[in-house]
Amino acid sequence: MQKKITILLLLTGLALFGLYTVLTSDDVIEVERSDDAIEVERSDVPDFAAFNDATAKKTAFFNYLQPAFDTVTAEVLAERALLTQWQAKVTLTAQDQAQLQDMASMYKVTANNDHALINTLLLHVDVIPEELVFSQSANETAWGTSRFAKLGHNFFGQWCFSKGCGIVPNQREQGAAHEVASFDSIEESVRSYFRNINRNQSYLLLREIRSELRKNGDVINACALAAGLINYSERKEAYITEVRAMIRHNRQFWRNNENTDYQLCAAPKPVVTEMVAEEEVELPETITLTPDLTIVETKNSDSAIVEPNKAMDNAKNVTVMPEEPIKQSVAE
Repeated sequence: MQKKITILLLLTGLALFGLYTVLTSDDVIEVERSDDAIEVERSDVPDFAAFNDATAKKTAFFNYLQPAFDTVTAEVLAERALLTQWQAKVTLTAQDQAQLQDMASMYKVTANNDHALINTLLLHVDVIPEELVFSQSANETAWGTSRFAKLGHNFFGQWCFSKGCGIVPNQREQGAAHEVASFDSIEESVRSYFRNINRNQSYLLLREIRSELRKNGDVINACALAAGLINYSERKEAYITEVRAMIRHNRQFWRNNENTDYQLCAAPKPVVTEMVAEEEVELPETITLTPDLTIVETKNSDSAIVEPNKAMDNAKNVTVMPEEPIKQSVAE
């Protein structure tokens, strides 16, 4: 009996060892790391596609972004307040200088001395109006329904360029190495967007517009700043027009809509050409023709016959080319 129990225990041990070997084999690990792994949506991202009512959908979308926007805006304002304090000092303490260098490193800014560095940083460290931030986000994610928003909290179409840094676009061109950045939270996504706008050389124009508005004591106008997004999308001016239209159409949702000048976001007015009647020209009684004339008139006639002036000679060098399609900056 004891011998049978021993054999049974031995067989059980071998079975458990075999199961352990299977579960920890390289094949299983390889499957877990494969590109075919199941994509899991972030649990905190609402299902914006489930909304049937447009107003409810927009309200949910803006409410989702609002806390992260407020947090990041407060961080930027705190940094700007420090810079303003340092700007008023004749000499910075060692602690001030250390903080200043950290900030300069984060915004990728250099200068010859502390005060020059502070002045340069003040161009970078500033707020971005919620109207612009939210409108861009809605444009980039189709109101939060894009794959990148649901899987990686990427609400601004930002790319990254190291393998495994984000989500590989399904329609990425052959030979391309970029991925769509993935973030652990919506707050990280908003923070990354702010850093991108505030330090990337591509958006220098936006920062200069913002700085000029501050110097003049004007409100930082989202419609004006939108002009500085010319490099955000390969659609260039068309992208700016779309974002401005979204700012204008959704003004009811903005908290500071009473103080915002929407004139720059207005749709362009159609060009109306007024028809002006030409002065009546009295025809002569007789016309002397020469071999070079192309107009033949009948005496006392109210009409003129104009001989064609070889129009093809004027058009032969004109080639009409089809407009080249513009690639989207982020393709799913």
